[in-house]
Parts: sequence; C-alpha cells; structure tokens
Amino acid sequence: MSIKVEQALISPRYLAGPGDPAWVTAALHAGAGWSHGHDPLMPRVVLTSPDQKSMLRLEPTLNEPWWHLSHRDGRAGPVWNASFDGATPVELIAAVTDALTGPDYNEREVVAPYEPLWRAGWDSVGTGGFRSPDGLVRGERFNFSGSSSWRITASLDEDDPVWKAWFDSATPRVLVAAFMQALADPEPVRRSHEQTIGLSRRRIALHWQERSAESIARALPERIERLASRHSSTPPAAPPALPPAPRRAR
Repeated sequence: MSIKVEQALISPRYLAGPGDPAWVTAALHAGAGWSHGHDPLMPRVVLTSPDQKSMLRLEPTLNEPWWHLSHRDGRAGPVWNASFDGATPVELIAAVTDALTGPDYNEREVVAPYEPLWRAGWDSVGTGGFRSPDGLVRGERFNFSGSSSWRITASLDEDDPVWKAWFDSATPRVLVAAFMQALADPEPVRRSHEQTIGLSRRRIALHWQERSAESIARALPERIERLASRHSSTPPAAPPALPPAPRRAR
C-alpha cells in the first residue's frame, strides 16, 4: 500500500521559503559534474565546475548572503559574481545554475533580461527597475561606467525584507534572464509541512495536496537525471552533505 504524504503548493513562489538546498547543490554535483570539497567541521558546501572557472559557495552567515556564485575566465579573464540570501527560494537559484550549466549556455544571447517580467504583467519602475503586481518584489538596476548591476528584493512589508538577490554588472544576461523567468513563473512550488513553518499566511496562497511518499522521494533524483542527460549518459554521483535551510520566524 502506497504511503501518502501531504505537500503544500505555494504561490507566489517568491514567498514560498527557501526549500531544500539539494535542489541546487545535488543537481550541480550529480547532474552537472561539479566537484565538492569535504570539510566536516564547517557548515558549508563549496562546488566547483569541471573547468574550474565557476564556483558556488553555500555558507550560513549571519546578516550576509548564504549563496555565492562566481566565475573567473582564467587568471586575468573576466570575473562576475551573484549572491542570494538564505531565504531565497531554491527554485530561483536553480534557474540560474541550470542556465549556467546548460549545453547551449555560451550560444544564447539575451538583449532584455526583463522581458519575462513584462510578459507576466510586472510593472516598470523608474530607470530599469521593476515591481511585481502585488508590490512585494522590487528590482533595481544600478549603472556604473556604462555597466548595469541588479538588486532584487522580496518583502512582506516595506521595511520587512524576506530576501535579496544581487547580480553584478558582468553577470551574463542569460543568467539574469533565467532568474527573472523563474521569478515571474506563476506555477506554485512544493514544500513539506516543516518548510511552511514561519511563512506569512496572509501573503501567500497555500493548498495541501496528497502525494505518494515514493513520488516525493523521486523528485530530486529525476531532476538530477534530466540535468545529467543534457551532457552524457554517465550515472549521477551521490549528492554532497548540506547545511540546513534557514527558517524565517514570523
């Protein structure tokens, strides 16, 4: 007899809480071949791309971003950086890392990273800024010497930010566009009962759905298999150990 487990379907996804970090880290390691170090005395994960140019660091740090994604094209080549607070939904971060590790990453050109937001009915604010229809997510673009960096903030109230994401001016636009696409996606995301603790119920739509425990357990392995199939038929490796996801108390 199949065991049934309740899962929450939450929208908007940008207020769904962080979710499981393995959605990003295990997928990079087992699905895209990124290597990871082993430091059992530190609550962190460091993953490096096969070409040693890109690195993802997940490290719980008080009042600082937990996620850091960086790239250096050789010793003296271009450098770009992006960071995400610990409460950023993993689906948004995964959109960036999936785009980075995609087989057509270097071939894709994006002129307007904001296009997914406009198609979803988001508002333009100021010069290069944007706002979600409910007003809970705001984006700002900062111009320095002809280059633009982006800061995106999700807030429950004006003075109560939930998370921030930041892309420096050298971040490839295809990655910024991938984040925007995931940000505007109306599809609800799934969370376990424990992962809904601390969420603001007055700001989200939450519906419970019964699913088999087997199908829930298969979600991450199936994601890894899909990512791995983009590059080769090599069986995916075991995922690295992970620090716990942050909980936002309300």
